[in-house]
Amino acid sequence: MGRLVEYILLLLSVVLVVSTLTGSTNNYYNEPTGNKGFTECSLTKKFGELINGSITPNPLVHGKEFHLQGTVRINKTIQWGILHFTLTYNFKNFTNITFADEKFNLCDYLDDLFNLHCPIQPGIYHFNYTDTREVPNQFWPGRYYAKVTAYNEEGEEIGCVSKELSIK
Repeated sequence: MGRLVEYILLLLSVVLVVSTLTGSTNNYYNEPTGNKGFTECSLTKKFGELINGSITPNPLVHGKEFHLQGTVRINKTIQWGILHFTLTYNFKNFTNITFADEKFNLCDYLDDLFNLHCPIQPGIYHFNYTDTREVPNQFWPGRYYAKVTAYNEEGEEIGCVSKELSIK
């Protein structure tokens, strides 16, 4: 179960960290729909924006690797942060089961995965990541909702991204 959490956290955090993103400033309650991409759930857009991003394959497939790539623009230096990650499964369209509700050090996470070291300076960053680990079989086929929210050292929300994911 931990590997899928890592996959989804990676996907969302890359988009979130360096992007706070565009869209309405009053879209906290937006839900991801139709597996079409990332949904902005941030209350602010002063830290940056996602220029483009993609995840393949979509849906994720048991026993297959995934690939993440994109470009982000950072507008304001990121000194330090916390990532709050949640992953829920929609069980029979009746109830959501929370598989993960975790907090991570943002700078450690970016250092480990992308060799980006805090403080992260304003600029344009390209990412291209392939994970060769397989999606674990413990995860049921179906639709999952993932959400990552980042906070800076003052507890201010840096950004929020959600994604509807499917596993075959």
